[in-house]
Amino acid sequence: MTAKEYLNQARVLDMLINAKQSELYSLKLMATSISSPVISEKVQSGGENNTMRIIDKIVDLQNEINLEIDKLVDLKSQIRNEIKQINDPVERILLTERYINNKSWMEIANMMHYTERQVHNIHGKSLKHFSKFH
Repeated sequence: MTAKEYLNQARVLDMLINAKQSELYSLKLMATSISSPVISEKVQSGGENNTMRIIDKIVDLQNEINLEIDKLVDLKSQIRNEIKQINDPVERILLTERYINNKSWMEIANMMHYTERQVHNIHGKSLKHFSKFH
């Protein structure tokens, strides 16, 4: 695994968690918009009603998200410790902003007062330095 692939694991996991949180939000909206059945109504074929199925999905998804958040926290901590070993503070900032804080190239360039091209050049150098410690 290259340094870039290793570092991108955190970005990908972060995006996956965000996607699942969006799905969770939609499920919660759906659960609150479903009207509950009248008590006198019979539940057909003994099956669960829609609300209970949605609540089960919500609980499962929340558990899945929590496990992935734990994994992400551990991975980011590991990556952060490896980034700290790089001598150049500009390279450390760039790698941290990109792979820990999930910033875009444009956001990093603006924050650091560089062009995007400069940021990409620094990124290339920092990956070489990072791979020495990984």
